[in-house]
Amino acid sequence: MGISSSLYIGSTGIIAQQQSMAVISDNIANVNTVGFKSSRTLFNTLMSQQMGSASVSNQVGQGVGVSSIHYDMSLGSLEPTYEATDISISGKGFFVVSPNGKNEQFYTRAGNFRFDEEGYLRDPQGNILQGYRLPATSILDTAQVVPPAAGAAITDIRLDMQPGGGPVSEPEATTEMRMMVNLDSASQERSTSLTTPFTALFDRWDATQAEPLDAGAYAYESAMKIYDSGGGAHVVRAFFDPVTGGADIGSGVRMWEFLVTVPPEADASGLTTKKGVLMAGTLTFAASGELLNMSAFKGTGDDKASWTPAGLSESGYPILNANLTGAAPISSALDMGLRTTTGWNLPPGVTSMADLGTSRADVPSMQNAETQLLAFTNFSSGSSTLYQSQNGYERGFLQSVAVNTDGVLVGYFSNGQNQGLYKIPMADFINPQGLFREGGNLYSSTKDSGPVTLGWAGEGRFGSIITSSLENSNVDLATEFVNMIITQKGFEANGKVITTGDQVVQTAIQMKR
Repeated sequence: MGISSSLYIGSTGIIAQQQSMAVISDNIANVNTVGFKSSRTLFNTLMSQQMGSASVSNQVGQGVGVSSIHYDMSLGSLEPTYEATDISISGKGFFVVSPNGKNEQFYTRAGNFRFDEEGYLRDPQGNILQGYRLPATSILDTAQVVPPAAGAAITDIRLDMQPGGGPVSEPEATTEMRMMVNLDSASQERSTSLTTPFTALFDRWDATQAEPLDAGAYAYESAMKIYDSGGGAHVVRAFFDPVTGGADIGSGVRMWEFLVTVPPEADASGLTTKKGVLMAGTLTFAASGELLNMSAFKGTGDDKASWTPAGLSESGYPILNANLTGAAPISSALDMGLRTTTGWNLPPGVTSMADLGTSRADVPSMQNAETQLLAFTNFSSGSSTLYQSQNGYERGFLQSVAVNTDGVLVGYFSNGQNQGLYKIPMADFINPQGLFREGGNLYSSTKDSGPVTLGWAGEGRFGSIITSSLENSNVDLATEFVNMIITQKGFEANGKVITTGDQVVQTAIQMKR
């Protein structure tokens, strides 16, 4: 081995320690970079020189080299923020982004995204977050999302700009109405009739008058807003009045009659005096106040003979049909707390409201009526509406967005609806160490990393998405400072090897003198 070998070996040590110091410096410089993954330097020995015999014990190393730079892909701490579009991954996976207008994909752990003036969800470098567009629906149903493996097209996440700002939630007509009312058992009957006690309230309705039903005609009123197919709002008013004049009333039961109405000017049907009445019927209560049964009629004319038992929905509730002015007809199930799966029980000879007599036995009822949790009651307390709901809504405009743990970008609209807009996929690789660092917190796939695998957050090996949070750098400053000291000492020691080797060379040169 030549006398200058120590100089060469020392130089390999200095070069390797310089590269290690560069890695440490990069880690420290990025201590506050969102989603940054620290690196560490791995060294390897260089080829050894054989000295003398072929014995392995006579090998002398020729220095050190850098074998690889290893990424630390462990999770950094998650810092909460106040931005709904700040998202982080609690576990494995990368977000997929693409430069604007380019057919390229990059991968990142930095989830600091913002919408730009064109509605694109971008990172600070202008790359657009990628996702799968969800079907236009007001119901947040992740089951409707096509899995990445099924070949659905991944696309730029963009809020399509509409008049009023952002996406819209299209209107839906009311198809279900629910009411829960307590009708005071001490209420006095306001509309009486000795011959037609079960339709006295219906008989009082006169749409030709400025006020079809005067305030003295009923004991209680409840109002609800419903929507037509165009999103137009209409007020439905339900009127209730006890029945005390019929035969068999008071023998352990109490009965009320009801009308469900809209203002006559909102009714596009061909009715005249009964214009505005959508449904008429009766409610039967036990002496203890629980709802036992009901009847419901719908009509096509002013004559009570045209008012026949209402149809039933698939769930067994009476169907309320409404022809509203300026809108398509709507059909809505009316849930007052009773349903049947077998239909109406019609007394002999009773086919319409005109056939109702003075006996409770003349009133149709539900066969095998099932009482629901939210049902009308008839307790001795003030009449009051305890609960009401309907499933229609007007056209709504986007108010805000958020990302849930499944990776669904949810839009919240002015009509109270929320809608899944996009689903954000997760990306992973067989060998994340083989990813190429592109700068700007981006990685790109390489032959060493293997092909990208896409999936959903929280499924399989992929982590969950945490909204309003960012992943901090996973750099540990204490560890980096220790590594810096060790590297600096290694650099000094290799420098000492070179200076000592230089002194040996100088001594050898002086031996000639």
